[in-house]
Amino acid sequence: MHHVTRRQVIAGLAGGAIALQFARADARKAQQPIALLRYAGPDSGVPNPFQVSPAGPGGPILVSLLYDTLTWKDESGIIPWLASEWSISDDGLTYTFQIEPGAAWHDGAPLTVEDVAFSFTYYSRHPYVWAPSDVVQSAVVEGESVRIMLKQPYAAFIEDISGIVPIIPRHVWESVDDPIAYTGTGRVMGSGPYVLAEYNATEGAYRLIANESYWRGTPRITEFRQLTVPPEALIQSTLQGEIDLASSPDASVADILADDERLAIHESVPLSIVRLAVNTTRPPLDRPAVRQAIAYALDRQFIAESITRGPAIVGSAGVVPPETPWFNPDLRQYAYDPDRARELLAGERLTINLVADARARDPDLMIPMLEEVGITLNVQRVDSPTRIQLLRDGDFQLGFVTHIGVGGDPDYLRRWYTGEESNAFAQGSIFSNEEYTRLGEAQAASLDATERSDLIFRMQEILAEELPTIVLYHRRFYWIHDPTLFTPMETWGGLMNGIPFPHNKLALIAT
Repeated sequence: MHHVTRRQVIAGLAGGAIALQFARADARKAQQPIALLRYAGPDSGVPNPFQVSPAGPGGPILVSLLYDTLTWKDESGIIPWLASEWSISDDGLTYTFQIEPGAAWHDGAPLTVEDVAFSFTYYSRHPYVWAPSDVVQSAVVEGESVRIMLKQPYAAFIEDISGIVPIIPRHVWESVDDPIAYTGTGRVMGSGPYVLAEYNATEGAYRLIANESYWRGTPRITEFRQLTVPPEALIQSTLQGEIDLASSPDASVADILADDERLAIHESVPLSIVRLAVNTTRPPLDRPAVRQAIAYALDRQFIAESITRGPAIVGSAGVVPPETPWFNPDLRQYAYDPDRARELLAGERLTINLVADARARDPDLMIPMLEEVGITLNVQRVDSPTRIQLLRDGDFQLGFVTHIGVGGDPDYLRRWYTGEESNAFAQGSIFSNEEYTRLGEAQAASLDATERSDLIFRMQEILAEELPTIVLYHRRFYWIHDPTLFTPMETWGGLMNGIPFPHNKLALIAT
């Protein structure tokens, strides 16, 4: 199998056509068909690109089972999907895609180059809620190919746009002026391995059935149900056989289920981040010394181990996880040091407000640690939608946030601070620094692998000094599953833009 490595993607794959043949990894052998898989997942609204909720990755993952993208990922890298091959111009502005001739929509109509060009044109007026593609200048059909022109070079295009943005059927959407309000025929019709049979908005439940004519292969799970299960009922539901696939950030589930002969645990790569978003425009947090004092005052290892009940993966001051190829190991870090925190505060006593979800337990551990150095932490506990809105509006001092999206392309370091981040759970990043802004724009446009890495490393250095976000730790997800029904898959860099979920559509398709 010929995969596209991250280094090739960074470099822009400039030059001649890159022809890639799809094949299944040897580790995924053909298995017997399974009648039903029940997954404990979130209610994410109507699963199409315009009506799905951007509050977390559950919705986009669901959309990926119903729709297809130009490229995709397996365990080793980026692979062709709707695009059988592609080429990129030397200046990084033009991408030319060849489209799989056998692809088809759920209604049986062929998926064509016209659909691909239409999709990007339509998204220019009505963006995909999870990953806007406004860097695209135009998309036109050229014979049997689609030529996509960008407004400026974008190093993350293959991974973060062509691998995320769903291709939609022109014959459904070309007459729809308001896709957010659309309720007509085909509003959840894609070309993916599953067809939406039912969405119960009252119960937050989905029933997907296999697309037996799927152009990439027959789905081995005949029916996929996604059910909303309260966190406190998750373990009991799996033990009672009501759920076959579920996740928890709590490592103790492995001990709880150790004697269960039916269930197994899969540990994900730690691509979920737990951090304090800092409003650097609000006193006293407009002073780097105060932000640094907070970092020194927090015993982040203790917090991580107390909350996750597993080994701590303390976050880097440069944000990028140490498990990824973009990580800069030569950064200033902030080991637990209350004396250093008090020194930075120079005897000043401060009161700081923190916005957090009602269920968050980390703030309770933070309160006495900060009090010890002279900082009184007032915790404002709100529901998740309220927290998201307060952080999006900048109406906060500190925000406690947990989310995914730090395992894929590192352009998120730029997007967080330009207001381009679509993940609602990742809102609240406020930081103005001319050099950082310049570096962010330069790395996004760089087609040179070495140059881009240097730029990303320098961005991390600035983050480590200025601390516009204070990373507490990274989380693993512990996926409970019935191995007779489903084998979790670890996707290279996380699904799409760094989502550590195991139900990659590849894991649901028979070889």
